[in-house]
Amino acid sequence: MVYPDRISVPYQLYQPQAQEPRPGSEIAVRTAGAAPSTMVDGIRTTMAALDPDLPVRELQAAETTIAKANDQWQVVGRMLSFLAVLGLALASLGMYGVIARTMAQRTSEFGIRIALGAQVRDITRLVLASGATLALIGCALGLFGAFGISRLIIVIFPNLQMSSAPVLSGVTVLLIAVGLIASYMPARTASRISPTEALRAE
Repeated sequence: MVYPDRISVPYQLYQPQAQEPRPGSEIAVRTAGAAPSTMVDGIRTTMAALDPDLPVRELQAAETTIAKANDQWQVVGRMLSFLAVLGLALASLGMYGVIARTMAQRTSEFGIRIALGAQVRDITRLVLASGATLALIGCALGLFGAFGISRLIIVIFPNLQMSSAPVLSGVTVLLIAVGLIASYMPARTASRISPTEALRAE
């Protein structure tokens, strides 16, 4: 088997085939300036000259062998990527709902502030600041959890390639943007409330 991403061992041990016979063996043939497909007949002829009773099976290029050896890791990577995208979508919806609900509950407060002389831009700035604070707190907790989970995944699947920094940065920016959008919508609604109606509601 070929595992190109495995951690290299500090030494290698060569044993004669006679000491530890196996039902099958693998050999590698290096070609110089020739396509691997053109060497198949020559390899079969050479092996037949050495031992006519020795079967030769699965002659393939090194790239094909490596790809087959990494199939399981590619499947695991696709599954984890799908779960990550699904989790990101659920997190975005959850954050949007929580922040939008929190800001909607303060609609009367925003109306009273406008009645007392606050400008619409002041309300918008206040709401965006509050939403950004909630989003940053949530992202900080999420990054802390993601860092721990990524270390655990690397221990379980050492061959799995993880580009944590770009992915986590993109997810953080996306979630903060979702939080700002969720904050802006209630602020826009509150800016249209009549101060008289807000005071009566209180």
